[in-house]
Parts: sequence; C-alpha cells; structure tokens
Amino acid sequence: MNEVFEKINIADVLVIIGLVIALMLAIFYAMNELAMSIASGLLGYIGGNVKSSVTKGDESKCEK
Repeated sequence: MNEVFEKINIADVLVIIGLVIALMLAIFYAMNELAMSIASGLLGYIGGNVKSSVTKGDESKCEK
C-alpha cells in the first residue's frame, strides 16, 4: 500500500482538486467564460502531467 502513495504526487492532486472545485463554482454561478478558461487549463495541466510522467517512466525503464 505504501507503494501506491509513492507514485501519487500530492501537489498535483491538490492542484487538480482545486481546479475542479473552481470549475464547479464557476459553472454554478454561470460564469461561462471563466468556466471555459478553467476547464481548458485543467485539461492542459493534466495532459502535461501525463506526458511528463510517461517520459519519466520510459527513462526509468531504460536505466534498468
């Protein structure tokens, strides 16, 4: 179980949770432009993290 927490980056999880909460509040208060900006930023952030983690995973496989 400890291995699972080593793979999860706590800072990334907190950023994603914060952006999702901000997105839900923007939608709730009918701030469409803000919601669109937050959603695109959230997708870009997640996409960048996935790309960087895949790259790091490939490098660690090559080192072994």
